[in-house]
Parts: sequence; C-alpha cells; structure tokens
Amino acid sequence: MSRFGIIVEGPCDASVYSAMIPRIRPEIADVVARACGGVPALTNRFVGLLKHFQYMDRIDKALVIRDSDRRDPQVVEKGLRDRLDESGFRPTFPVHFYATKSMVETWLLADINAIVKTARGRGHSGSVKPMNRTLEEIIDPKAAFHAMLSQAGLPADPKVYGEIATEADIDIIEGCCPYFLKFREHIHAC
Repeated sequence: MSRFGIIVEGPCDASVYSAMIPRIRPEIADVVARACGGVPALTNRFVGLLKHFQYMDRIDKALVIRDSDRRDPQVVEKGLRDRLDESGFRPTFPVHFYATKSMVETWLLADINAIVKTARGRGHSGSVKPMNRTLEEIIDPKAAFHAMLSQAGLPADPKVYGEIATEADIDIIEGCCPYFLKFREHIHAC
C-alpha cells in the first residue's frame, strides 16, 4: 500500500481525484490532496507543496494536475515539468504531471446515473436531462455540470463532487471522454 500525493487547482478537484485514484489503482491506500486555489496559484505553489510532501507527508508518488484551459495538454505538462526542473528541487519520489483536456466536471457529466444515485441518496428525485453532445468539446463544462446538479437538487460543493466521482462508472467516463484514458495511464505510470 502506498501514499499518493496530488496537487490540484481547487477543493472540488481534490474530491474528485481523491475518489477516482484508488478506484483506478486499489493498492493506493491514501491520497493526500493539496488544493491551490486556481491555475496561477498551482503554478506558483506546486514546487513548495512537493517539498512539503517529501519532508512532512512522506508520500511515495505525486501527481500535479491542472486544467489545460483548451491548450495542448502536453505543452501544459511540459511547462510544469520545466518549472520543477528550473527550481532545482529533486524530489526523492516520482512526480508526474497531468493536464486535463477539459475540466474535471466533464467527467462527472458522463455518468448521469452517478448524479441520480447521489441525489436519491440525499433524498432528492434525481431527475436530470442527459447531455446530447460531445462532452470534451463543451466550452464551459462547469456551468453545464452545475445546471445538472441544480436539476437534481444537489449543491455544487466538494462533498457532492466526491460522492458523484465515487459512484461514477469509470468505463462510461472513458467512453464519453476519451482523454480520460490518459489520466488512467498517468495513474498507472506513477
């Protein structure tokens, strides 16, 4: 069993990734998540957080995750990797970088049954309308996801995000969001 550290943009991201990672790799016993408060803060703080992981949290592997903001994810990942190299800090554990093709809400839009189950578990009807378009091409998936949460009577908070991520069928997400396969590959590569 290993401890896995993740550095992400915000608390909702932390909830989703913390729920998804052990489902992809069950041998990961603990996910230590650090939310930064957006892309600029993540870019400026991730090296310091990696140091914290090394000296305080004693993690075995780390993954820095951020949205690509519609840019080429590989370019974004390279920029983060270069920033770590330029810092001079050499972690004693493997560090990987992953830039999503779209926001994490895109994944949560993929499995409507997970949203319905979460809503029903909280005493709501769970009635939602499916998205009839390619999810990874939605310009503002956060607004679309929040509208779906509203239909289901759910708040858009980290706890709900995590519950939906826990219920979501990973294969459905991958079928609707092909770039999710890259995330799974990154988790297995760490």
